Amino acid sequence: MNPFTTPLITPTEYHNATLTPQSRRIIPLAAYRPTLHASFESYHLPGSKFFPLDQITTPSPYPTMLPTPSHFAAGMSALGIQKSDILVIYDAEEIGTYHAPRLAFMCELFGHRHVHVLNNLRAYVRLGLPVGDGEVVVGDVGRGEGGGEGGGYIVDEGEVDTQRVIEFEEVRDVVLRGREQDGKRARILDARIPGRFRGVQAEMDPALRSGHMPGAVNVPLARLLNEQEGSILSPGELKRVLVDAGALEDGDGKVEYILTCNSGVTAAALDLALRLVGAKGTRRVYDGSWMEWTRRVGDELIEVS
Repeated sequence: MNPFTTPLITPTEYHNATLTPQSRRIIPLAAYRPTLHASFESYHLPGSKFFPLDQITTPSPYPTMLPTPSHFAAGMSALGIQKSDILVIYDAEEIGTYHAPRLAFMCELFGHRHVHVLNNLRAYVRLGLPVGDGEVVVGDVGRGEGGGEGGGYIVDEGEVDTQRVIEFEEVRDVVLRGREQDGKRARILDARIPGRFRGVQAEMDPALRSGHMPGAVNVPLARLLNEQEGSILSPGELKRVLVDAGALEDGDGKVEYILTCNSGVTAAALDLALRLVGAKGTRRVYDGSWMEWTRRVGDELIEVS
């Protein structure tokens, strides 16, 4: 039995669940990157495993692309994670909320059934709940396509929810044909900061163009978060943000939300926000996001405002 009933859980809910025996293991899974190593050494959930996002990815001209199913399985096996485990995914205390929704999205994409995001470690620490500190050991899972140590975690082809992602060619077709076709509407939501979305702030790589896809709506990640703790807003607050941005369609369900950002990471926070507010329709993350779009399209498919 899973003690958690929602995709986003509070620190108190997590802590209380760890105090009572559970029929399934609860695994605190940190969304790890080397730049956050010191932060995780200062604060992490006791018993954490550290998922190396920079290792478990597909080599590509575009950063942080999703891994293959077998590479993901190899990483989970190397971490000793089982498919029956309840995963509680969290970000480093210093960044609030950023990578955790992406890692949760990845786990669900590859068929893991019990996945939750902690909202968040910063709030957990503020409440004075038990933390681990000291050395953080992150194994090298490599980039192999095998089943990891012992091959204990396997992703079957039929378990991969391919409809939760969308590729460049499909996004381009949506932009070219307009918002509606065959009775279904498309809505492109972009989680990047406003300056880059509008094209008035340069990309980190000055050779890349800034701006946005025609018809896209800007919903910056920061607007989904509490300013003090960087935690995700309540469903009611999220709905107001999305409505004010013009991001939500009506409730007939005939809408496809295409979620994008800089490199496919914070787009997953939009996916989670739409899920929390009960938005009807389909939700698909554009993995290549702006780093792919700006490299592959002509100027006519980049708007500035």
